[in-house]
Amino acid sequence: MTPKPLIARFVLVASAVCAPLCAHTPLFTDGPAFGGSEVFSEGMNPLANPARFSQAPTGYYFTYLDGDQRAKDNKSILNNTSSADPATASAALGQLANAPWALRTRAYGFTALKSGGALGLTREELNGIMAHPDLATADLGSGLGANQSSLDGRRATVDRLNLGGGGPLEKGSTTALGVSLRVERWEMGQATLPFNPPPSPFGGADGLLGGTGTTLGSWNMALDAGIVLDLAQGVRLGLSADQLNAKHLWDVYLQPQFRAGLQLDLGQQTKLSIEGDVNSAERMPLPVKQQSASASLRFTLSPAAAFLVGAEQKKLAGVSQTFFGGTLMVRTESILLGIGFNAGQDRPMKGATFMVN
Repeated sequence: MTPKPLIARFVLVASAVCAPLCAHTPLFTDGPAFGGSEVFSEGMNPLANPARFSQAPTGYYFTYLDGDQRAKDNKSILNNTSSADPATASAALGQLANAPWALRTRAYGFTALKSGGALGLTREELNGIMAHPDLATADLGSGLGANQSSLDGRRATVDRLNLGGGGPLEKGSTTALGVSLRVERWEMGQATLPFNPPPSPFGGADGLLGGTGTTLGSWNMALDAGIVLDLAQGVRLGLSADQLNAKHLWDVYLQPQFRAGLQLDLGQQTKLSIEGDVNSAERMPLPVKQQSASASLRFTLSPAAAFLVGAEQKKLAGVSQTFFGGTLMVRTESILLGIGFNAGQDRPMKGATFMVN
């Protein structure tokens, strides 16, 4: 099959899947944000399907990622709320209802993989903002002085120890199972910006994404599980679940979230993965329901290189935004290097993976 039909088919499938539907952090450039998959993971990400741990070569893996994901035009709308013109500020508050959220992520970590077993230490620093605009007619225009809009800023950090294993049930089996246990130390902080008194401070909202400090701490233990099985030659079904033991972390309810996916081999060099969260669930740092869906293509360019490209739609508090990402992976017998990029606004997310065997 030639590249053009492949790309056209991918775009159509991605649009169809993402139209109706927050994913895990793409540690080790392994996940939908960087064109990969969570259900059909490359096997490095301790937050992805543990049934895929056996897919990654034995080695010591290191990762770093940093960047933002925002609702469309979130930053410029926030800036416009600070306008001295009541009409401009009122219009911006109305637009903010359709673009209320922004997330900033920084993460780094280490994991060791061998024979389907995974042991790792990772740290994530998550900053989020969620706007709550007051759109009452009496509080807009000349009534802005009474407007009760606010901006909720959250910071959460987590230091995580994960231990898991996964792979085929037996030699030659086409069914793989996996489980993973995560022990996490969370810290959280919160700051609220009121719209009044004027001028509105919302234009400086990026300061909240830089970190509000943390004042609360708690432990969390989470159990994840997954399965991948062949339905037919070149057709795979995958299911994964995270946080099977529900728990409240402050005002965030961490309930189980289930994810399903289908993977198709399009010839010997290309795989198409389509997946999505079955249910919505709250995840740190914001106490709002999150859900995502994605479609991606994995091109094997040569025995030493692969290119992943995909689209992911994130839905927070009912407001969706679609992102596009890609990753180039180069490997030899003893070294793997992955560079990933997620297209976005202002400060796109980028990540890197390095492995030595």
